[in-house]
Amino acid sequence: MREDKVRDVVRGARTVFFKHGFAGARVDQIAESACVSKATMYAHFPTKADLFVEVVSRECDMLAEELEKLLLAQGPMEETLQSFSSALIGLVFSNEYIRFYRICVSEAGRFPEIGERFFKAGPERLRRILARYLEDQYQMGKMLIPDAGLAADQFIQLSFTRILSHRLFGVQKKLHKSDISRRAEDATRAFIAIYAANPRARY
Repeated sequence: MREDKVRDVVRGARTVFFKHGFAGARVDQIAESACVSKATMYAHFPTKADLFVEVVSRECDMLAEELEKLLLAQGPMEETLQSFSSALIGLVFSNEYIRFYRICVSEAGRFPEIGERFFKAGPERLRRILARYLEDQYQMGKMLIPDAGLAADQFIQLSFTRILSHRLFGVQKKLHKSDISRRAEDATRAFIAIYAANPRARY
C-alpha cells in the first residue's frame, strides 16, 4: 500500500475511533471514512487493533513533537518550563485528547499492545524529552538534578496536580486560560525551588 493511501486509512480511522471509541468503531465505517475498500485496509492492517495501534503511534508522535518544540526554543529556563507546563495542562483540557486517553486506558486490558504503545509513545516519550532538557540545564549549571528522569516525572506531576484525575472522572470539564497560566507558574516555581542552583535567579 502506498504511503499516501496508508495516511488516508489512518486519518479515516482516527476520525472513527475518536467518535465511536475502539469497541464501537466498525471496519466498514473506517473504510468509508478513509475512502478505501476493506480489502485495501486489511492489506496493511490485518486487525482493527493493528490499525488503532498505528493511530496511537501517529497521534502521540504529533503531540510529542509539538511539546518538544517548546523545549527547543532556547528561551529562559523558567519561561520554557512554564510554557511546557501550560501546554501539558491545556492538553488535558482538550476534549479530544482526554477521550483518546480514556480509550487507550480502557482497551489496555483486552489489548495490551494498545496500552504499551500509548505508554511508550506518549507519557514515557514525554518524560524522556523533558529529562533531556533538564539534563542539559544541569550540564549548564542551572539546576542541581541527580536524576533527570525522576525530576521530569516530578515536574509533570506538579503540572497535573488534581487536574488529570478530575478530567478523567469528569469532575472538571473546563479551565480558564488564566487559571492554566497560574497553575503552570505555580508548578514551575515549586520545581525551581527544589532543583535550581540559584532558586532566586530567573534564567
